Amino acid sequence: MPTVTFYTHVADLEIFACRLAKRAVEAGCRVLVWGSSAEQLATLDRQLWAFEAESFLPHEIWLPETLCPLEPPILLAEGEILPSVESRMAVLNLSADLWSNVPNTPERVLEIVGHSETQLAAARRRFAAYRNGGFKIEHYNMQGKA
Repeated sequence: MPTVTFYTHVADLEIFACRLAKRAVEAGCRVLVWGSSAEQLATLDRQLWAFEAESFLPHEIWLPETLCPLEPPILLAEGEILPSVESRMAVLNLSADLWSNVPNTPERVLEIVGHSETQLAAARRRFAAYRNGGFKIEHYNMQGKA
């Protein structure tokens, strides 16, 4: 059963995304970070290069209209149409898109949500859609933690 984990009330989406991507890679996952804009991807790209002084998180920006590269472990992408990804790839979603609507549903979706009422309301709609799509739902309130 596919699982979606919501992390809500996140203070800095991009820094939290770097931390979460690092943890997923350390657990042996490939990660697709699906952003909301090219500007957000550029910010993530810079932050992944300098995230921790003692380490580097291998990544690249992927254009979904091209073949999905086999390496590195972290791909950054955005677009109007959700790409088909291998089901064992974790999707770290920073956009309003629903990963329950793709032909090849990922086994793991990580939803990072800020603290504004607009972001939380959109997350509630995605929560209901994932539940209706048969996903197992997990939730962590990160208020005061991240």
